[in-house]
Amino acid sequence: MFGDFRLTIGDISITSKVQQAKKPWTILEYLVYYHNREIPSDELVGIIWSEDNNVNPANALKTLIFRTRKLLEPFNCPTQQLISQNRGSYCWNPEVDLSLDTSEFEGFYQQSCQPGLTESRQLELLLQALALYKGDFLPKAAWEPWVIPISRHYHNLFVHAAMQAIELLLRNEQWDSIIRLCRHAITIEAYNEDFQYHLIYALFCSGHQRKALEQYRVMVDSFYNEFAITPSKRMTDLYKLIQDREHGINTDLSLIQKSMQEEQKLLGAYFCEFTVFRDIYQLERRAIARTGDSIFLGLLTLSQEDGSLPKASVLARAMGHLGNAATASLRHGDVYTRYSVSQYMILLPSASYENGEMVMQRIIRNYKKAYLRKDLVIHYSLQAVTPIEN
Repeated sequence: MFGDFRLTIGDISITSKVQQAKKPWTILEYLVYYHNREIPSDELVGIIWSEDNNVNPANALKTLIFRTRKLLEPFNCPTQQLISQNRGSYCWNPEVDLSLDTSEFEGFYQQSCQPGLTESRQLELLLQALALYKGDFLPKAAWEPWVIPISRHYHNLFVHAAMQAIELLLRNEQWDSIIRLCRHAITIEAYNEDFQYHLIYALFCSGHQRKALEQYRVMVDSFYNEFAITPSKRMTDLYKLIQDREHGINTDLSLIQKSMQEEQKLLGAYFCEFTVFRDIYQLERRAIARTGDSIFLGLLTLSQEDGSLPKASVLARAMGHLGNAATASLRHGDVYTRYSVSQYMILLPSASYENGEMVMQRIIRNYKKAYLRKDLVIHYSLQAVTPIEN
């Protein structure tokens, strides 16, 4: 029942399909999940027709039970032997044993919580539970009132079990196992920062620095686009730790240069994470203290006409277009970053205030050519960077 509904007897399986009627599958799923008790007809009617007053419950339910039994015909056995009827109630035949992944999952988890277990045994039980969790409980029926609390219960158990397993794996620095577990967990809950953090950290600790940075950027983009939120301090500290990692000793300067080159030739300005942008900003402040050159800091802010943020889906699309406009409008050596959910920050070296204004206006023009939403506005501000004092 995790990830999808599938019922298997011997070598034969049946599973719900989108094109098939929903109600018979709902009855089957309900009878299977509550297979240890008889279900009164009124209860089944309430599950299927809770808001339909134009239905004759008795006749409609009989018809639906007939259609539900039809789903079981591939098993080549009398369907009445699988779904029994007794004095106005229905149930899965108690003489036909059922093994549910939900029960096994919860059983393994409860065993892992027993006192006195060794850490290795506790981890073994947790991993057995997590391997059963292929997805949330009956996802195709996720909004059914009877499914919602059950799905939430198992989902919360999954998150707790995953975090407990990660903590045990961390103690023994089992990075590859953490990576596999976190990747699985993220397929269930992509926006859980704990899972993302431990995946990035494990990639970093196992020597996959580039993959760790790639995962960080994927996480940042998805969090921006889905929830319009910026990374937490814990995440940005981890990113800086990865960026600041010392490289091994290498005396071949040509190899060092090659390792620092961009993987592909990119047109337009250089986009970087804010922590990198801040370091470049500090470096430029030091440089202009010595050279006397001018450099300007620009800020682009996107909002609705009343100054409020647009909804997340609109904001994600608009910020994508604004970022593309910045890349195309700036010089190859210019640097910019995403400062917040609705802002980009730009460094414009060797520029006057007038030239800086022209650049900011050019970005806005190119954005408007690509994205024609008149309910969104872009404001910009521009300020000279002050040199660092000696």
